[in-house]
Amino acid sequence: MDPIIPVIRLSSDHLQQMLQEVSKLYPEEACGLVAGLGWESKQVYPVENRLHSPVRFLMEPEQQVRFLLEIEANGWELLAIYHSHPNGPDTPSPTDIAENAFPEVITVIWSYAGGQWEYRGFRIQDGNFLGIPIVVY
Repeated sequence: MDPIIPVIRLSSDHLQQMLQEVSKLYPEEACGLVAGLGWESKQVYPVENRLHSPVRFLMEPEQQVRFLLEIEANGWELLAIYHSHPNGPDTPSPTDIAENAFPEVITVIWSYAGGQWEYRGFRIQDGNFLGIPIVVY
């Protein structure tokens, strides 16, 4: 994948799948993986939040590895990691920045404010984050 990208493309079905997952697990943080090719989503993989926490997530390791192997077997790439912030913020938290293990992968954050979910994309690298546009197709 390119080190810098101008945009990530997520299908409306994949966004809906993520929205259903974050809504279902509220008030806990939901998390998962987005597989893609050429910065376009191909599959969403919800992963159990092992911590079942409203302020933190840790992907269940066996599920995460199984899905990463499936992504590789399909010839896709790990395009994004998504998680929710049920109580804000709508940007990466200090914990998100400190624990980011995949700087080449986009972070999609779902935040709940004003009675509805919103999503934003970010690239987290070197202790900083940059907003990444999301185009829905």
